[in-house]
Amino acid sequence: MKKPAKINGRLTITGPVNPHWTQADYADETAAMRSEVWPAVQKFLAENYPGYSAAFTADDITLCTHCRSEFEALTADEAADESTRQDEHSVEGEPVCCYAAIAEFRAERGIPALAETGGAS
Repeated sequence: MKKPAKINGRLTITGPVNPHWTQADYADETAAMRSEVWPAVQKFLAENYPGYSAAFTADDITLCTHCRSEFEALTADEAADESTRQDEHSVEGEPVCCYAAIAEFRAERGIPALAETGGAS
């Protein structure tokens, strides 16, 4: 009889994130992760868990140029769902992170602007 087993578990360490950081700041944090945190993790594994191995990778993320949050956009399903879209003019690909990004997206595509947002951005 077959018995399922889970192997190759993943441990993810995420460095700090600051909405005011520049791309250079994120590069500095990634460099610190690689040169300081990663060697400490390797040493810890070697001393406490012989035979375990690990690898360092860094993922690319896309940041909004307006709010510096991770850029996210509506999917086609979300744009069609009244509970997840901004208004009846929302379309697939429209940003969801900030009003400035939405305004830029809509202006570039000739989509009507959002109704007043009460000064939120």
